[in-house]
Amino acid sequence: MQPLHRIRSIWRRATLLQQFLAAATVTICVSMAVLTYSVSTRLESSIMQAAAEEGALLVGHFIGPHVQELASSDVLSPQNVERLDAMLQTVLNERVKVIKIWMKDGRLVYATNNKLIGEKFPSDHLDKAFGGRVSGSFDDLDDDENTYERELKVPLIEIYAPFYRTGTREVIAVGEVYNDGSRLLGELSHIRTVTAGIVGAVTAPMMLLLFLIVRRASAIVAAHGAALSRKVDEAKALADQNDQLRREADEARLDAIQSNEGLLGQIGQDLHDGPIQLLSILTLKLSEMKPADSGSTALPMVTGSATGGLADLTAAALSDLRDLSIGLVLPQLEGLNARETLLLAVRQHEALTGTRVLTEIGDLTFFPPPPLRTCLFRIVQEGLNNAYYYASGQGQHVSASGSAGQITIVVRDSGSADAPASPRLRKTGLGLPGLHRRVQGFRGSLEIAQLSPGTELRATLPMGDPAGG
Repeated sequence: MQPLHRIRSIWRRATLLQQFLAAATVTICVSMAVLTYSVSTRLESSIMQAAAEEGALLVGHFIGPHVQELASSDVLSPQNVERLDAMLQTVLNERVKVIKIWMKDGRLVYATNNKLIGEKFPSDHLDKAFGGRVSGSFDDLDDDENTYERELKVPLIEIYAPFYRTGTREVIAVGEVYNDGSRLLGELSHIRTVTAGIVGAVTAPMMLLLFLIVRRASAIVAAHGAALSRKVDEAKALADQNDQLRREADEARLDAIQSNEGLLGQIGQDLHDGPIQLLSILTLKLSEMKPADSGSTALPMVTGSATGGLADLTAAALSDLRDLSIGLVLPQLEGLNARETLLLAVRQHEALTGTRVLTEIGDLTFFPPPPLRTCLFRIVQEGLNNAYYYASGQGQHVSASGSAGQITIVVRDSGSADAPASPRLRKTGLGLPGLHRRVQGFRGSLEIAQLSPGTELRATLPMGDPAGG
């Protein structure tokens, strides 16, 4: 199996032109061998049959008259044996090397090697010859009767020819003649060589033409392959560039979110440290003011009713500013995992509004990046603010779960037919549009659905930082 595996490996590594040359060479060589063998075999069969018929005529002409006594006897007379022996010493010996005469029962009545006379050697060739058929072929001389023939060291053509009774078609014996086949063997070898040459001469132009066509096709395929490879490299470079641009855009988006959170926190802190402090002092001063005495000549003072009105307006403004600053400033989120961040948003809402929120938060123990942690907090904060503001906090519920690299947060309420705006919580107008932008910045989705009754806010975000992968 290892040589076959090696051949397959070499074949796969070869170019199209090399594969064609290898396949064409094998195909042409096999075709030439088959065609040469087929033609030479047919020619050999035809020539051998002609040689056999010629030999049969020769045997019948020279030997036939000396074996007529076999029509009535099963042995040859000594006189005829001598004549046959003498015949082989004449010019006939140049072609005929061995003569054997067989009876129908497979017994030899004459043989050049007289030691075999009287022996029986049945053969299919004898049966065919006694049936009147002439046959001939190159003999491989591997039978027991061919000891003498093997010692001659020359290729021999074995010919079987029937002997007929004079004037009839009755076969009285069969002659087996071994002719020298050196000349015929050389002619057959020459025929095979010529046939192979003709096949090669015819095939060579076709091979050359096919080679030129395949070489041109291979060059075209190679050029297209190189162009395609360049296109793939360019596409890969563009993809890498687009990926880098995407990463930079995500990083810029996250930086903007972080900057926005910092800005909101700074605004909330400034509101708390500035206007809220001043209004707190103003409220305190107003509460200390006394009504003016009607008999006094001092500057007129603000009356008690006016003082009460100013105090109420100041308290209302202070409450609004405090609510704004609470909504803008985030609590400390650093070091919290996802579950702890979501629970902190719920607990802060409960403390601020005095309402109850049901929670179903899964085992979200991973630590999100700071921008994602802030987004998770804002989703729950905004969802619960809406539930409290529009549904008076009826049926507030927060659930969260994580799977397949995503976290899904659902905030819903049961709704309220008459839900007045609560004095404890004021809407800032920065809610859902800003929340949409936050979620989209993380390649997430935000959906608002109306239930019967109530409203559901569903947000889905990746657990990781989009700029990081």
